[in-house]
Amino acid sequence: MPATMKSGTESGMGLRDFSTVEHGTTPTALYSWRPPSPPHIHIPPVLGTSAQIVLSEYRGLGDEQETREILSIITQGQNVSVERSDWKYEMRRHIQAILSFLYLGPSSGARDVETLKREGITMLLVIRDTMTAQARILSGAKVARQLGIEDGAVDVSGNMELIAAFPRAIQIINDHLIRVFRHRYPRGISSPSSAAMPKVLLFCESGNERSAAVAVAYLMATYELGLVQAIQYVQNQRFCVAFDDEMKHTLLNYHQLLEARRSVTQTLQADATVSLKSKRRLEADEDDVDMNHSQQDDLDRFGGRRMGVQHRSLTYFAWSFKFEILLYVTFVSAPHKGGSNNQNVRTPQA
Repeated sequence: MPATMKSGTESGMGLRDFSTVEHGTTPTALYSWRPPSPPHIHIPPVLGTSAQIVLSEYRGLGDEQETREILSIITQGQNVSVERSDWKYEMRRHIQAILSFLYLGPSSGARDVETLKREGITMLLVIRDTMTAQARILSGAKVARQLGIEDGAVDVSGNMELIAAFPRAIQIINDHLIRVFRHRYPRGISSPSSAAMPKVLLFCESGNERSAAVAVAYLMATYELGLVQAIQYVQNQRFCVAFDDEMKHTLLNYHQLLEARRSVTQTLQADATVSLKSKRRLEADEDDVDMNHSQQDDLDRFGGRRMGVQHRSLTYFAWSFKFEILLYVTFVSAPHKGGSNNQNVRTPQA
């Protein structure tokens, strides 16, 4: 067999020999008949303070009015991503604040009781593998009981299940924020102190993969950030997070689902607005029709009727008065023909 040709059995990848004469191309690397890999998603680093990412107001989906108001107060846009030029390798073992109310770190950070007390953490939320959950290896329940705070868990069997776990994790976070806010501020408050706000710690084994992916998903769902911006934001706060291409595409798929939901929501809101305007226009038209009917009713009621008794009496009195005046002018005031004017005239005394 020529040196330029190898069988699929020898290479193990089903190679073919390409002749430059027949195909006009020359293979540059080994290949196989597997499906092509998805394109690489490049996340450029954010350097310098001029490239800060300022978060907007709360833009979550599918919440009631009261819920949106509370979450808007808690998540109000005071969160600015700054470059961590002072990042040290040892910091990967500690927790970092991604937002003022959302922290990210490893399992060792979730066991640091003093740090949890100092930061005011009110909930420990672990993102773990199903096998780890069954073995009860990774959990924050013990520390949560010790501190008197809440704990939660989102279990997945693989990264592919994360896209379905993102909404559940986000719902757990928001429910806790709302529950603690209502407990601490039963009468409501417009601008509470950040120290009294509820705070959630997301953690996994390393704090760099699944829990970091949930943090990115939360930013995309809550602040309507794109995939690249959300990853940059989390990386600026916790520099050691690592996302492989599979995780990036999982997050990209979730971002596309969020965009589809927002598009549907905007369409429904636009349809509702048009329907409301049409309803108001129809009500106005109905009011105009009712006014025309009322005018017709008046015509039916009063049109073609003869004069009333009072109107006839007044008319008769007016003609009678005119006739009496005419008689007086004719027979009393005018002098009689052929005789003297028999009037009593008083003349001055001489």
